[in-house]
Amino acid sequence: MVKRIGIIGFGNMGEAMAAGMRHSFPQTALAVCEKSDERRRVATAEYGCLDCGDSVSRLAEESDLIILAVKPQELTALFSGSRKETQPRPIISVLAGTPIARIRETAPGTEFARFMPSLAARVGKAVVGVSLAADAGDDFRATCLEVAGAIGTPQEVPERLMSAITGASGSGIAFVFSFIHAMAMGGTKAGIPYPQSLAIALDVIEGATAVLKQTGEHPVSMLSKVCSPAGTTIQGVQALEEGAFTAVVMDAVERAADRAAELEG
Repeated sequence: MVKRIGIIGFGNMGEAMAAGMRHSFPQTALAVCEKSDERRRVATAEYGCLDCGDSVSRLAEESDLIILAVKPQELTALFSGSRKETQPRPIISVLAGTPIARIRETAPGTEFARFMPSLAARVGKAVVGVSLAADAGDDFRATCLEVAGAIGTPQEVPERLMSAITGASGSGIAFVFSFIHAMAMGGTKAGIPYPQSLAIALDVIEGATAVLKQTGEHPVSMLSKVCSPAGTTIQGVQALEEGAFTAVVMDAVERAADRAAELEG
């Protein structure tokens, strides 16, 4: 693992990256570059980051690897006045909808990679799409997988599939939130108070996930085991399919992926 990591931008994802690094690699020195005084105070007080103010060039001097976690529209302005003064460093970008080619054109880097995490990064449970530039070396690849592993589970894919990762994971977590809420509302309709119903829904989701991971069985196989003839579960499954549940979820993932591809140009 690299000894010094600099994070440019300390919003939700920048903080999630810092939290993952601090938990998994406590000896790694962290530095932060951020316009907001308040966000820099959080970075220094809660994660022990070195405060580099809003100076990209200073952060580069204090880092062996840079993580770009700003909004995509801020990228060009970020380096416009400091590109020549900024020491080139390996760069990992978590910018949504921003191809590696654009990062390479804008930011002074030696090697480039792109991550697509989800909100679950804040608790170390994100699926992290990892795509590396074609000329990235083996050592940088290993470092990227380590960094991704600090906030979840790395899934290395070619860059052309990053929009699909966005649909299935980056946006997909919102679809799961929607399903959990719907489950809780269903329990409430059946008579269970919403807070208790929500707790039940969360445990049901966790249990179903654990069963699939531990047994390695296909979801359809487990579904067929739960559906007894003329029982309660098959009635509910029929209701889902009458509402085009499978098709709707597939469409949600596809639409999110298509939009991600549009944003990339």
